[in-house]
Amino acid sequence: MPDSTDNVARRTALIFVGIVLAFLGATLAWLYPEVKRVVRERKQRQTENARGTEMVPVPGNSFTMGANDGAPEEKPLHDVRVNPFLMDKTEVTNEQFAQFVAATHYVTTAERPPAVADKLPPDQREPGSWCFRSTSNTKASGRRPWAQWVAGANWRQPDGPASNIEGCGKFPVVHVSWDDAVAFAKWSGKRLPTEAEWECAARGAVVLAHFPWGMDACPDGRWRANVWQGDFPAKDDALDGFAALAPVGRHPLNNYGLADLAGNAAEWCADWFAADYYGELRPNPDRAAHKNPQGPDVSNDPTEPGVWKRVVRGGSWLSTDVDFRVSTRGREEPGFSAAWIGFRCAKDEK
Repeated sequence: MPDSTDNVARRTALIFVGIVLAFLGATLAWLYPEVKRVVRERKQRQTENARGTEMVPVPGNSFTMGANDGAPEEKPLHDVRVNPFLMDKTEVTNEQFAQFVAATHYVTTAERPPAVADKLPPDQREPGSWCFRSTSNTKASGRRPWAQWVAGANWRQPDGPASNIEGCGKFPVVHVSWDDAVAFAKWSGKRLPTEAEWECAARGAVVLAHFPWGMDACPDGRWRANVWQGDFPAKDDALDGFAALAPVGRHPLNNYGLADLAGNAAEWCADWFAADYYGELRPNPDRAAHKNPQGPDVSNDPTEPGVWKRVVRGGSWLSTDVDFRVSTRGREEPGFSAAWIGFRCAKDEK
């Protein structure tokens, strides 16, 4: 008995539905991995963009580290050799750090309640960070009479809750702790430079230079870094063109093609700080070559006994000519953050 018109129509409809479903299945089978690929590549591009500025090769090099005419912790002069490595051309910027935060939802130290709030002064028990405040009272209590704890200050709000970083994407990110810098570096496939690597890069193969460009802080009357000129901490004359932080890369590069290794934002290094580390290097036969020193195993700052600190290098926009020399060794606790400290990353050369 021949099929009725209804049966033919039903079979035709089923065949059509089957064809449509097969087409959709094939499309989804192609589309799903393609969408995954696009998402993966987008994340990869975001990561690569946030991996910092252009990286500059620093050749494996022997150099003389420290200074005999500086602070006690800069002595004695000693020879060091580092392997070739790559270093960010500039300090990590706000826009790069923002990409990291967007991808990871990371919360910086300054944005979290202090871990030991009950041991802190009442005004420091909320999330916040240290900001600069000009003053003529240099005899105020504390080692930084010009520094003020500001509740709500962080990398997004660098001068407190009423401030923001709109239009400052190319400025160095500040109010980041050592822990924050390490987190960014790990995410971006990099690391913080060792203190020896940092000084090697900053010297730019200029032997025994005081600054990344040579011996004089202001050769030919031209400032080559964003640092303090004038009566500190009362008034910055801004002879270098900037009275506070500057966008990265606005001053001349050193011989290796690196920017802002003096002034602008001070920079975290990987090492623990020990004031006597250089002196211990000299007689130790296991370190006779001083090859790729990684810093001490124990921190020691005689000004604050028992407080473990990491090395900070390069000085900042608040620095006088003593503080932004290539041999000057700063130090802060790993959880410390302030309006004058940022970082840049390094990576082993493959």
